[in-house]
Amino acid sequence: MTTADNRKEAPELRVPKQKRGIKTKTRILKAAIKLFAKKGIHGTNTKEIAAKAGVSIGSFYSYFSDKKTLLLDVLDDFLKQIYAKIWESEITDRSAHEFNGDYDSLYAEIRGIVMHVMEAYDLSPEFHRQTHALRYSDPDINRLYEEDRKREIQQIQRILGLIDNRMRIRDPDAAAIVIHNAVESVAHTAKFLGSSTEEKRLISELTDMLYYYIIRVSD
Repeated sequence: MTTADNRKEAPELRVPKQKRGIKTKTRILKAAIKLFAKKGIHGTNTKEIAAKAGVSIGSFYSYFSDKKTLLLDVLDDFLKQIYAKIWESEITDRSAHEFNGDYDSLYAEIRGIVMHVMEAYDLSPEFHRQTHALRYSDPDINRLYEEDRKREIQQIQRILGLIDNRMRIRDPDAAAIVIHNAVESVAHTAKFLGSSTEEKRLISELTDMLYYYIIRVSD
């Protein structure tokens, strides 16, 4: 972060409670993610963000002490959007009894979650790419990504618990990490690095791999 974006004496930040204040803060957050994606995090300053949001620089600093504080708020909100997009599947609301359907439905559920991951990675992919790279050098950004990773793994563990009598895996906790890492790796390849293989083919092969890893298809 540049020195121009840091204040020696941070004022008491405003916590918006009224509709107008909430809208103002939301405009700043939306302006920031657009500029971060377009110009880069290091190439964007607070004056540009305030101008894009249509607020004064004084108003900006009443909500955020500096650009780093704003970035962390934007990233926290962004990661929660990613999580919500991935787990919007009805599978998350089912009981174990309801989820014990036939093998075709189990396969469809796994494929649906994989597709949701790919769709979630289409939410501001440039911002996602930049912040993911920064997690290795910025402990605050890494902390948010680690919190998100734990949420994802806990959700996978929960789903594995719903199909306990259909599983072939013996260590669900370790399996949840393996599944998370596999899906994340393929999504990164498809959305961040680019692949000569069509996305739908990657989705099909990843679904097959997960299905035959997770599900016991014969006794």
